[in-house]
Amino acid sequence: MADNGIKKARITSSSLPDIISGLEGYLVRYRVVSEDRNRLSHWSPIVLVQPEYDYISGTTSLGKSADHVNIIWDPVVIEKSENYIRNAKDYDVWLKWDKGDNGDWVYGERISGNSGIFIIPATYFVNGVDQESKPNQLTVEIFLKGSPISRASEFLKVYTIGPESV
Repeated sequence: MADNGIKKARITSSSLPDIISGLEGYLVRYRVVSEDRNRLSHWSPIVLVQPEYDYISGTTSLGKSADHVNIIWDPVVIEKSENYIRNAKDYDVWLKWDKGDNGDWVYGERISGNSGIFIIPATYFVNGVDQESKPNQLTVEIFLKGSPISRASEFLKVYTIGPESV
């Protein structure tokens, strides 16, 4: 087979930047450099790469005590066309504390792993107004790590837990 001068490069998933939440993909660009590194080279335009990943969720559990809740979930398996790519390891956790009155969503934290402990607050908010009482329900949404941190993309949401009594 004749050498046509075309060489391929493979980028590992661990080398990719955070997925862009609103675009549901990665913004990437590349630079082609000659083998002798003496010729001019240029950066490519920025390209949006939207992988068609499948996210396989598992089970969740929520444990509670007098002052905190413990949330545990199975790591999400990321596949493409039924081929295993990796397990997700970083998640953004959103919490909605309320008393059945549709409390406000608040960002919990970014977690590396598959569990988190959250203190039950003394008050909660509905439409930005402090209710000045302790909530008795919690709903949790868990998203794959994205940039910016956002609840806007259903593509990245992998778990919904609740509402559960706390």
